[in-house]
Amino acid sequence: MPTARDHYSFGDFVFDSARRSLLRDGEPVAVGQRGLQVLQVLLEARGQIVEKTTLFDQAWPGLVVEESNLSVQIAALRKLLGRTPEGSDWIVTVPRHGYRLIGATAIGDATGEA
Repeated sequence: MPTARDHYSFGDFVFDSARRSLLRDGEPVAVGQRGLQVLQVLLEARGQIVEKTTLFDQAWPGLVVEESNLSVQIAALRKLLGRTPEGSDWIVTVPRHGYRLIGATAIGDATGEA
């Protein structure tokens, strides 16, 4: 997994990994802890496919959960995030593999570098 950055930007959103918060147009967006963890893993992958097993390991460490738990988190994130400016989902399903988040950019780390 790539080194985490502090902030990621996509559309009207900014995700602050240090504070574990999501902002839309500068305003806080309510997201559960599992949803934030799933989103962070997808952001850190920088547009690459994230296998379902990786998402389970990161969002539910040490727990055995049903695949429907991940599906519920992805559906909730899709609803919350809405559509990209082009009209597609931010989170894309890659059949039989996992998911990827499109259009996100790392905008800085603790040193202020992009």
